[in-house]
Amino acid sequence: MTTIIGVCVKWIGSQPNSGHEADARFAQFSASDQAALETALQRAEQLSARVRVVSVAPAAARTHLVALCASGAHELVHIAAEGQSSSAHVAHELAQHLHDCASIWCGDYSLDRGSGSVPAFLASTLGAQQALGIVGISPNESHTSLELLRRLDAGRREIVRVEEPFVVSVEGSLATLRRASLASTLRPTATLIDASLVSHSAPSFGEFSPFRPRPRTIAAPVGETALDRIKSATSANSPRKHSEIATLAPEAAAQLIVERLTEWGYLS
Repeated sequence: MTTIIGVCVKWIGSQPNSGHEADARFAQFSASDQAALETALQRAEQLSARVRVVSVAPAAARTHLVALCASGAHELVHIAAEGQSSSAHVAHELAQHLHDCASIWCGDYSLDRGSGSVPAFLASTLGAQQALGIVGISPNESHTSLELLRRLDAGRREIVRVEEPFVVSVEGSLATLRRASLASTLRPTATLIDASLVSHSAPSFGEFSPFRPRPRTIAAPVGETALDRIKSATSANSPRKHSEIATLAPEAAAQLIVERLTEWGYLS
């Protein structure tokens, strides 16, 4: 059975943040999407696999998607859709055509919103391993696993290992997309598959919010004056609160601190 490698690309039909509708004159793919396609083509050559490009894009993107696939892709799945959709919805639509892929390669950002969340939603939908923000690939003898170099904050890096099936998003610096030959440009060889949206509503992934510990029940402060209530709320008058002011040499001060902490029960 022939191995299939999937690639997800996003067509941007207008200048980023321009506020205009999709316009084929300004169409482009991000550098990271092009790097994802080139990386998939290289891996396909190693495994004698086929490359399938899948994109959720309007009808105006057809010509540009065909031109992109002239670089060497074998299949192109165009899911016709107008307007913007949530990342969860896009991932759900992409997954319908990528469930049989051994690996899926995506760009780590798009030229419009740039959230980079589609690969994570896609991995969740397919139940596949994920490695996001990849800047390097280590040589590996295995055909079913890869060691990847991932960028972290503050200039750090980490090496992650993924087993098929997996979803990887790459940075644009990882690879430069090869130039399509004149013959493939004039006569595209990729099999074009027209697809329609499976669902017009996004799947439910539940609601997520930051972790918040349960509140504790604390008695209201007591006291006749505001100062008394502040002391009560902060336990300033508690017998367990200790304080002492002393002016000593450093060595003597350190010794006094140890003695007092021992006396008050903080040190044994």
